[in-house]
Amino acid sequence: MSDALRRALLAKMEHADTVIQSGTTSESAPKVNPPIDLPSWKDFFDQNETFSIENGDFTFNSYFTLPTSESLPKSPASRNIPIFVFHHGAGSSALSFAPLARSLHEKLGNQCGTFAFDARGHGQTKTPDSASYRLEDFQTDFCQILELFSQRYLARLFTSSNFCLILVGHSLGGSICCSAFNQFDQFLRQKIVGVAMLDIVEEAAKKALNTVDTFLAKTPNVFPNYKAAIDWHVQRRLSSLESSAQICIPSLFTPTESGQVARITNLTTFRPFWSTWFTGLSSRFVKLPTSKLLILAGDDNLDRELIIGQMQGKFQLVVFQDSGHFIEEDCPAKTALTLIDFWQRNDVKNVRIKTNWSKKGSPTP
Repeated sequence: MSDALRRALLAKMEHADTVIQSGTTSESAPKVNPPIDLPSWKDFFDQNETFSIENGDFTFNSYFTLPTSESLPKSPASRNIPIFVFHHGAGSSALSFAPLARSLHEKLGNQCGTFAFDARGHGQTKTPDSASYRLEDFQTDFCQILELFSQRYLARLFTSSNFCLILVGHSLGGSICCSAFNQFDQFLRQKIVGVAMLDIVEEAAKKALNTVDTFLAKTPNVFPNYKAAIDWHVQRRLSSLESSAQICIPSLFTPTESGQVARITNLTTFRPFWSTWFTGLSSRFVKLPTSKLLILAGDDNLDRELIIGQMQGKFQLVVFQDSGHFIEEDCPAKTALTLIDFWQRNDVKNVRIKTNWSKKGSPTP
């Protein structure tokens, strides 16, 4: 694995997986509107809803946009409407995908859907003190939330037309998407036409976790205000696109009584579970029984399992030379185009085979 990828992952963990010196993750961050000169979630998504899973101690915060019923095709034989389902990485939030969601809707109009949520211990999601952060826990949450979202919204909307799902996970979110795939109920699993992982390779990720404490110690956890937090990350190119940083970075912080802003996620709470996050990821990804896409940032190498899988044509590999670790934030338009192409090539309803032969085997006039 190249040193470049390892450095990139470590650098972004300095930004994303950070420690709060005061406070805990036991309560969700307060619903505070950003300063007037910063964008709101409403500029990127239509709805902000919560989901309570079987364990009622969790209340998951989500953002999504769906087509209107009037815009949907009336025939089930028409092409599928793609629903892009996002899962963020450790220390991030659902709004990491806000710029990408907007780009997808700009390019597909009202003919797609986007859904993102704050994982346990992140963002506006309410998480109890006793929460566990094993990969299996994140996986179970993901399955239950997507099933609830499907029952509450997709089943009611798509009564005379069809939809398909594209799972998109960044970093740890990619590992969660891979692990969750076979745990979805049969209905949802059949709707999934592909899984996309953004800038995560097992070997590099595991090595990065071994040295993450050094980076946590160097990263500020409290800033005077949201603008100062944004500027700090942009100046260090931990968030390369300022327009993205203005929506993504504030979602990582919560106001304090002193008027400052402090990071929400306490990565030290996750330390006992780090070893479960990426072990076996490359093998699981390559073996997924669906179409697969891996987007990497920079000129980096794959680990052995992925090299073999790529040589066998088991997944599509795309490299963005001009992106940092947070691909969905740094290159939202390019990522949107890549995901649209991935969906169009792998959804069977988008394939139209024309022939000059009739059903009887004779040429058509």
